[in-house]
Amino acid sequence: MATAPFLTRDGDELKLLASVGTTRRQFDLSDRAENLLRDLDYDAPAVVPWVTARALVLAGGATLPEGNDARDVAWNLTGADGGRRASEAELRELATYLRGLAVEDRVLETLREHVRETRLARFLDPDDLGGRSQRMNALNSIAKDL
Repeated sequence: MATAPFLTRDGDELKLLASVGTTRRQFDLSDRAENLLRDLDYDAPAVVPWVTARALVLAGGATLPEGNDARDVAWNLTGADGGRRASEAELRELATYLRGLAVEDRVLETLREHVRETRLARFLDPDDLGGRSQRMNALNSIAKDL
């Protein structure tokens, strides 16, 4: 049986370890994702709830060093439904984090589905999530109005 995602250290860097398929993989965390986890008082070797780990992978906050297709990796996260359950405060913070991102367009609908199917939906309307092209179009409109 696979182990729930958890944090580890690689030197000074915080990393997320999660099972992808049948292999344990070490994910790099973006500065923003690492700050979110620190704000939630996570540090190595804390178990990270599945809802949070999957959201970070889909949103690009947790990536494999060689690069990855966020949808494929998120769909293949295994053993992640055991362990720690996200608190209401964590879900609220995670929703704020996700609301502030412009995610890859090809991942947007999968991230929205993740929100709809989890307790995140209590704190975040999936339609509030934005893709990169949507955000760029909004910025272009603002620039034209100037």
